[in-house]
Amino acid sequence: MKNKTELQGLNISYEFNDKEYVGYLSLPDDPVAPKPGVMLCPEFWGITNYIKWRADEYAALGYAAMVVDFYGNGKKATDAEHATELSEKVKSDPEMAKGIFMAALDAFHRESIVDASKTAAVGYCFGGAMALSMANAGIPLKAVMAFHSKLELPIMPNDKLTAKVVVANGADDPFVSDESVEQWTNAMDAIDVNYEYVTYPGVKHAYTNKNADAKAEKYDLPLDYDENADKDSWSRVQDLLAEVFSVR
Repeated sequence: MKNKTELQGLNISYEFNDKEYVGYLSLPDDPVAPKPGVMLCPEFWGITNYIKWRADEYAALGYAAMVVDFYGNGKKATDAEHATELSEKVKSDPEMAKGIFMAALDAFHRESIVDASKTAAVGYCFGGAMALSMANAGIPLKAVMAFHSKLELPIMPNDKLTAKVVVANGADDPFVSDESVEQWTNAMDAIDVNYEYVTYPGVKHAYTNKNADAKAEKYDLPLDYDENADKDSWSRVQDLLAEVFSVR
């Protein structure tokens, strides 16, 4: 079931374990089907207007885009403490997270405009860890790109991973330790997969979100929007999707 929202897209509901989840679907203006699909995993705040806007941006590139609701009923965190509580509950149960993602993916693939054989995932903050973990769980994704994402993942890289992977983090992100980067890159090297780890010098957490500075001040968090990193990572994800979907 879909309902109109104030943005370009639609709310789209799906169920997992008898609980309703409400994602966000944004489709390109070009009606010619089928379209490659991009699944978006949101920051730990939940489905905010920021992630909906991002989905609309992917749709403007010509892709079908869907934001995954991991919390249920389209719930958004009320503050940073609530966001941590909600996200930790999901991260602590990888099987539940996978089930929720798969339910969203099934709903996405039921849309007639979506090419189910061409799906990628992107994720921001908490969502980056989720997108990477879903690929590591063996879900057949063509590519994954994670933005300002922790690398201590619920599901670490293993031989089920088939997606091409790009991770783009700020060098001064306090949520990403050097040890976790080393552990993750070692795990990726061990399974001989196609990946790239991008580091932006002087850049902190949440660099893609223009609301980051306001949230940093409100909740005393080390967040900081960075225009250059935002633009570079946006260019990189466009290149990645064009490559794996062969839409040059």
